[in-house]
Amino acid sequence: MKEGFRRAPQRDEKVFEAAQLFARGRTGASPLAQAVLVEAFSTSDFPILLGDAFEKQALKAYKDTPLEFESILTDTTVESFRRKKLVDLWGADAFERVNEGEEYKGSTFHETEIEHGTGKYGKSYGLTWELRLDRRFSDLADFPKALGNGARKTQNNVVADLLTDDTGWAPGFFGTVGTEKLTSESLDAAIKALALRENHRGELVDTSALVLVHGPALRTEVARILTAAKVVTKVTNGSKVTETEVDNPYRGIVTPLESRTIGARLGAARADGWALVQAKTSDLPSIIRTKLAGHPDVDIRVKRDQGQSIGGGEISIEDGSFNDDTIWYRGRSVVGVDAGFTTGVYASNGTA
Repeated sequence: MKEGFRRAPQRDEKVFEAAQLFARGRTGASPLAQAVLVEAFSTSDFPILLGDAFEKQALKAYKDTPLEFESILTDTTVESFRRKKLVDLWGADAFERVNEGEEYKGSTFHETEIEHGTGKYGKSYGLTWELRLDRRFSDLADFPKALGNGARKTQNNVVADLLTDDTGWAPGFFGTVGTEKLTSESLDAAIKALALRENHRGELVDTSALVLVHGPALRTEVARILTAAKVVTKVTNGSKVTETEVDNPYRGIVTPLESRTIGARLGAARADGWALVQAKTSDLPSIIRTKLAGHPDVDIRVKRDQGQSIGGGEISIEDGSFNDDTIWYRGRSVVGVDAGFTTGVYASNGTA
């Protein structure tokens, strides 16, 4: 009797049946099911169908895995890997008065000097000949989840690399990096400083969509400042310091974003480093994430390079690569992360 992946009329059904067959036979709990799985790997279509199933599992894992920086990434797409100038889609010219009988004045979106683009990342996972002979198929079962998690981790790393360097927060992104520790007063001063800046459109920077980025060590301090119902403010006049309890003005204005990836990269500043970055909803996006149009976030393929026998006959894909006897599955993610409009950002290493 033919296996389900051979009987199914539609490709999606074939992929589902291939995944089911792999699930039944991979553990070895049923010698018959595992024997059927071994035989299936000797066919030309099963490894490909299983690759499709792995891709669906990887995409699910990718979507289920939190991306630390989603709230500060603004998406755009490109058609190729050629870097492009960023078009300012977030600002708009004010309408001009149109008098009776006059034509409307023309306008267009403005191209900025900011460049952005996408890049290619990936890994290969091999089902070796030895592993197949030993029927250790479970070693391959976790690879789709690992691939999906790996694609997310790649994005986390790329964003963190943009925001930090060996000294803590990256001056190349933030400009001058402060030294103030995170307090209600230092946060207020930073917000006020941003509110006085002008963006590239000649407008004051909007501070209504700020995200406070920090490592795990500042969790309690951030919660105390941003979520408390009341805060104590200090006003210094000469040698006199006046403390006043007021309603927390930061609740709902600044959103916390805790990142282990950032914490690990801040080095000596990991305990006290903090930064303000514009949210993805801002009209002055700080970080641009570029995707490749028409291509999935995670793509998996199986390599078919088993060659031919000396006699001229075809060799099953189950026999593996001509080079190393391995069935190779390749995972790929295409994404780019670049600095956007950094007029609206601020950072402090908290070393004061």
